Amino acid sequence: MSPATIRGIAILVAVAVIFGAGLLSGRAMVGRTFAEYREDVALDALVDQAHFTVEQNKLNTKLADLSQRHQQEKARAEAAESELLADVQSGARGLSVITNGCEAATPATTGSLDDAAPRTELDPAHAGRIVTITQDGDDGLRALNALQDYVCTVCQPEGAGWSFCGRDGRARVLPGIE
Repeated sequence: MSPATIRGIAILVAVAVIFGAGLLSGRAMVGRTFAEYREDVALDALVDQAHFTVEQNKLNTKLADLSQRHQQEKARAEAAESELLADVQSGARGLSVITNGCEAATPATTGSLDDAAPRTELDPAHAGRIVTITQDGDDGLRALNALQDYVCTVCQPEGAGWSFCGRDGRARVLPGIE
């Protein structure tokens, strides 16, 4: 073999060795990069899941507080309504109506002013039925307010720059209804 052939074969072997080393190191780099990428994706998924869990826990806490507040309001209102109904049915409290243009059968109060409209005291049984009807209406308004508060808590996006609820975060059918 001639020295040129040997030199050519040596150069060819050297190029093949360099090329092979480059392929092996490139595969190692790609493999390492892909493994790092998979770790990053897994870590991002864990962070997202943790963020979701924290937000879900915040929402659950808000809803539990909201439920507790509405239960307390309902219990307070029911106690006051029960006392009022008992007083009206026993006759301790009276319910009177204005009798325009009619002669009142019995005056509601003995010390009324002369220019006051005539009033008639209702029978305690009828007064009790009227109080019960108004209590049912108040219960409906409280339930509606509780539903609106729930919707405002769950559906109102934070930081969206708009709101369909009141400034205090509560929706109300009528102002001052609790």
